[in-house]
Amino acid sequence: MSTARAINLTNENFQFEITESGTGNHVNLIGIIDEDTDFSALLKLKTSPVVFNFKNITSINSCGIRTWVNFVKEFPEGNVTFIECPPLVVRQMNMVPSFMGKAKVESVFVPYVCDSCEHEQNKLVLVSDYKKGTSIPETIQCEKCQSEEMEMDGNVKQYFSFAK
Repeated sequence: MSTARAINLTNENFQFEITESGTGNHVNLIGIIDEDTDFSALLKLKTSPVVFNFKNITSINSCGIRTWVNFVKEFPEGNVTFIECPPLVVRQMNMVPSFMGKAKVESVFVPYVCDSCEHEQNKLVLVSDYKKGTSIPETIQCEKCQSEEMEMDGNVKQYFSFAK
């Protein structure tokens, strides 16, 4: 049986929701990670497996990166998984290797931009597929205008450089 509860931190721009189960904890991170974000309430999770879902993170600044790095380094290897990482989190994983701590990254959103209507769209990709050599599509169909000319916003190898 799993139970969920929302917990608001001292920062009004950030909250998280924990879903507890027999196999560990799933933490949905919501909002902005900045200098006011306090992760201390989540440190109690470091003794069991935890999955951090970044899908609803909307912004992260340099002070937030420092706060996150100091937090995630407290978790032992093999206990942390990142899922649904948006491009803004992937950029941090690529620029600041300690952002990942000892975490396994399971899935990321790959950004695409439509040449026809300039619509932006993210496609969820499993990192294991990339590591196995599965091709990441350079173009996909636009959900807005149905054009086949929606291109990946960046270089695949550079985007997945955190996955080495």
